[in-house]
Amino acid sequence: MKIRNIIIIILCFFMTSCLSTIRGSEESELKARDFMDRAAALEKTEAYHQAAQEYAMVAEYYPSTSYHKLAVWKAASLNIHPANPEINYAVALNWLKAYLKLPLSPAEKETATFYVSMVERVNNLQAELSSVVEEKNRLLEITQKQSSDIESDTKRREELEADLAHAWDELKKMKAVDVRMHRSGVEKSVGQPSQSVQKAPKTKSVGQPSQSVQKAPKTKSVGQLSQSVQKAPETKSDKRKTTSQSRQYAPVKNQEFYPYMIQVGSYKSKEDSIREAMILRDKGDSVCVSHARIAGKGDWYRVLVGFYRTPEEAQKAALELKNREYHHAFVVRPPFTVELGSFSDDEKLKKLKTYLISKEYSAYSLPNRATKNRIRLLVGAFWTEKKAETIAKDLQKEGFKPKVVRR
Repeated sequence: MKIRNIIIIILCFFMTSCLSTIRGSEESELKARDFMDRAAALEKTEAYHQAAQEYAMVAEYYPSTSYHKLAVWKAASLNIHPANPEINYAVALNWLKAYLKLPLSPAEKETATFYVSMVERVNNLQAELSSVVEEKNRLLEITQKQSSDIESDTKRREELEADLAHAWDELKKMKAVDVRMHRSGVEKSVGQPSQSVQKAPKTKSVGQPSQSVQKAPKTKSVGQLSQSVQKAPETKSDKRKTTSQSRQYAPVKNQEFYPYMIQVGSYKSKEDSIREAMILRDKGDSVCVSHARIAGKGDWYRVLVGFYRTPEEAQKAALELKNREYHHAFVVRPPFTVELGSFSDDEKLKKLKTYLISKEYSAYSLPNRATKNRIRLLVGAFWTEKKAETIAKDLQKEGFKPKVVRR
């Protein structure tokens, strides 16, 4: 009796379990069918990406339903559908491999295998394409860098060409100054003999009356004297004119000239040029700032270094300055300067230089070879006499006795 009751109880539990399993399977089938219906509706409207997601829900969460096999295939095929805007070959390949593990007919297996090989090939092509794109981007970066370097080199070349044109203009000016100086020297050498020729008749006219008083008519001697008297003032005025023209620039005996300098920079800002000059002066260089008004470019302030007798000396010093990072240094020849005197007292000279520099004058000194142990105090270096005279007038207002001289 007891055994019978136990068997009945076991049968009841088994029946209950079977019923619940059947009910669960039916419920899963219903839910899976709902997903499949929604997926089919989305597929009809060509919403392939959303349809693939619905099929994937059935394939992943309802493996025991009758819809599982179809759901797996649909999830794979719709992820690589040409009309799917979000094609995903990796997801499709995973679902295809899962599909091959299911019980399939030979035809289904062959089709699935073909799809797997096709998707794998596409993946490989995508990897190659990604590699090509990366290489293209790398080459594009290199090209852009090279283009930037070329642009920088072109700009640098244009700057060098501008500097070369500027240097060429300066050379032309220097040649023009040399020609004028040469012509001036020729005129002076020609003018001196003409004065001696004029004086010769004067001596002769004075001597003639004493030697031939009886023979020469009185009127003739008076005429000769009148002629000599008329010529004398003319000769004297010419001599005075020549002296006044050459007073400022007549070479001093034993005086050595230092016409060559080195231009290390040119600035639109006066403050920048003074700052650069101070840096060089602190390093022990003899420096001055020269103002220039260039046609079409406005005001410029050139920083000039040193004093040299010959172009060879200046060129050698320019190379040394280039080694000191002044890569654009080149030789110039400003012919004029303003001299404030010659000093033997170093302290006085130093105080005057400091005072002038504080007033933004480019003061510097040169050795005076005409007199031993004396130093010439100079201000500026100028390409034109007119500019030098303007600075000389300003210095005269400061209480100095300036004179425009050749460097």
